[in-house]
Amino acid sequence: MRRWLQRWVFGGINQNAVTVDLGLAVLRICTGLALCLVFGKLLPRDGVWGPSAEFVAEVAGMGFPAPQAFAWAAVLSESVGGILLVAGFLTRPAALLNSVTTGFAAFWFHKDIERDGATAMAFFVMTTTLLLTGPGRYSVDALFRWFQPRTAGSPPPM
Repeated sequence: MRRWLQRWVFGGINQNAVTVDLGLAVLRICTGLALCLVFGKLLPRDGVWGPSAEFVAEVAGMGFPAPQAFAWAAVLSESVGGILLVAGFLTRPAALLNSVTTGFAAFWFHKDIERDGATAMAFFVMTTTLLLTGPGRYSVDALFRWFQPRTAGSPPPM
């Protein structure tokens, strides 16, 4: 019991693969749900789906050439990307899109990390972490590893 506790407290990824994968699953699911719900840009307002007129105006104010298209890109990145993160399907592409979107919001749009940009910065950190680590073993992406052909000497899928 003492050795297990020591490995759990001081161990790395190799020693606690199950706990790391559980942590990644919690991070992935909570980040995906929050992306879908916190910003709420896709949900209908007054019977209209998609980005609000205010959000499109903010995007236009940043100097984007096609503000409606870029607003839709941000909305779909957060909404569809959030759903993909929850499922753990196409995790790295979804995390990349959301990392770019939230990073742009944190460092370019809000500019004041201490006030308005704190939420965008938190999402940037979470999605970048998922981009770098991948979804973990408890995801749809991990299921596809079982169906890939293995070459001689390659380790079995997790």
